[in-house]
Amino acid sequence: MIKKIVFGLLKISLIVSVLVGCYSILGRYLSEQETRSVRVVIDLNDLKKVAAFEKVPLDKVLKQVKKIGFFELGVFEETLPDANAQGEIYYAKGGSIKKLSAFSPVFTDRLKEIRPDRTYIFAPFKEPRKRIYDQLNWALGERAVRFLGQEVIEVDEAEEELRTLGLGISEIQRNYLGKLGFKIVPRVWNDSRYHLGNIEAKVSALKNYKTVIFDGEEILGYPEGIASLAAALNKFNLKYGFVEIVKQDGDVLLKNLMRERVVRVHSVPKDELKKLEKPEVLDRYLRAVRERQVKLIYVRPFLPPRIDAMPVDFNLRFFAELKDKLAGAKILVGGETESSSLNMTSWQIVLIGWGVMVGALLLLNAFIVLPLWALAILVLAGVNTLLFLAPKIIVLQKVLAFAAAVVFPSLAVISSARKLDRGRGFGFLQALFFFIRTMVITAVGIVFLVGLLADSRYMSGAAVFPAVKAALVLPMIIVAGYFLLKDGNMNIWQKWKELLATRISVANVLVGFFLLAALGVFLARSGNFVLPVPGAEKMFRNWLEMVLFVRPRTKEFLVGYPFLFFAAVYFLKARSRDWLWVLMAIGTIAPVSVMNTFCHIHTPLTISLVRTINGLVLGLFFGIITALIAGWRIKTSKEGG
Repeated sequence: MIKKIVFGLLKISLIVSVLVGCYSILGRYLSEQETRSVRVVIDLNDLKKVAAFEKVPLDKVLKQVKKIGFFELGVFEETLPDANAQGEIYYAKGGSIKKLSAFSPVFTDRLKEIRPDRTYIFAPFKEPRKRIYDQLNWALGERAVRFLGQEVIEVDEAEEELRTLGLGISEIQRNYLGKLGFKIVPRVWNDSRYHLGNIEAKVSALKNYKTVIFDGEEILGYPEGIASLAAALNKFNLKYGFVEIVKQDGDVLLKNLMRERVVRVHSVPKDELKKLEKPEVLDRYLRAVRERQVKLIYVRPFLPPRIDAMPVDFNLRFFAELKDKLAGAKILVGGETESSSLNMTSWQIVLIGWGVMVGALLLLNAFIVLPLWALAILVLAGVNTLLFLAPKIIVLQKVLAFAAAVVFPSLAVISSARKLDRGRGFGFLQALFFFIRTMVITAVGIVFLVGLLADSRYMSGAAVFPAVKAALVLPMIIVAGYFLLKDGNMNIWQKWKELLATRISVANVLVGFFLLAALGVFLARSGNFVLPVPGAEKMFRNWLEMVLFVRPRTKEFLVGYPFLFFAAVYFLKARSRDWLWVLMAIGTIAPVSVMNTFCHIHTPLTISLVRTINGLVLGLFFGIITALIAGWRIKTSKEGG
């Protein structure tokens, strides 16, 4: 009696946690309903190539881009060869200057000082001279750089080693683009010569810009200088443009350190752009903004020979179509809008976290019937853990969110299956109620998960849901383990002994390998670009998105939901339950996938909700068909036997 009262109180406290979770979700929903906007930044280097291919003046192309409504350009740092081509400087090896002294009159009076192994830069203009000197000084140190007279810079470094060093944004380019009405987003790449002591100086040269996007495979200062980089970016009021999907070493740490000062960027890499058609690229940009709250699209034009048409007109039409597509989705293109800051308090996290812990206790009790004293110890331990971790908000959020993603899909399937009654025979309504109960309990977990992470750090992508792959697999393992261990009248320890003594046939080994392979495919397909999507499936996905606005997850409505119904029918009708653990584990894909949808906190709630409803409707349709066929087939096999 007392135990029933205790569990009743736990369930009441679970309701309180749900209400607090709903309150947090409401705050996030209201935040997402603010005006949606996106910045569109076009790569200037590629735009120059497009104009040069047709021999069209760059300013003419830029004016057309501005007319379409795009006002930002991605500009890479200048290098020595770039500055030389712009006419800002002339540079050469010391050895070359000595050999060609007759053609280098500016160095004639200083030939005795010229050293063959050093590099010499003639910089007649004040602004470029100061910038290049400062950049070289920061990268190489004061001893490596000095002036010979007023206009010549001597660098104690081989010319070949300096060609790829970034030297800041060119004044000529900045002034030229400014007069045309464009803003610059600097593209900066790493160099091994940047370290803890000189990163702040490097970043100080970018203080007049709003956002920095790093180029290449590494973030500036990687591996040791990321903390210094974050401090410098914050000091000079700069935002970090985090390019999603594209992996850069150091990006995770920088995101965590920058927190709200992260701008989520989507771009199609050059190599991938060569394989895609224009409609695919347009859909991808729209999907990124609409479904993942991307705040900046970095657009690379299509380059010859990828396109047969004249590249200038082709890309101008491409830009115009992108603008129209975004406008059609009611997404404002333009200046940067400050997103509201949404932060969870410790008391919210503790109260929602208590609901997660109650769910974990209920799941544990399904495996092992807990005596009252053990329940009391676990409750006290849970409360103390929550209070101890309360000040460490990010850590507590991640731990509890992961626990919710694992516990509630498992609890949903196990708890709902325990309500099935074989004694009443097969009833279609039993299978339907099993499905409904499973999704209701999963919905409770979703409330906890979303409520815990209703935080601008997660919504912007600065912080992410942890261990996604583990959260996908563990519920399936827990469910499979439950039905393996709880099958029959033996207790859990007797079942363990029986399993350990079981002889395994070759057929069982083959089935095991098949299941592991299927699990590997399931995990690989849950990430971005781990496994390629077949062409037929891609067409099917696009069709679903066109018809349903938001595409449901294929594994949900074609695998998860049908197997949930099939597992229920199998439990109710089959003579033996040898394969119940496999069927229930596969059916667990449905609630796991639904939870995974809401783990993507950067996706707006409305999109996740529509995706889930679409999956539920289709899954219910396929599940009912599966249940009817399974009921008929299992009945037929009994009669035939």
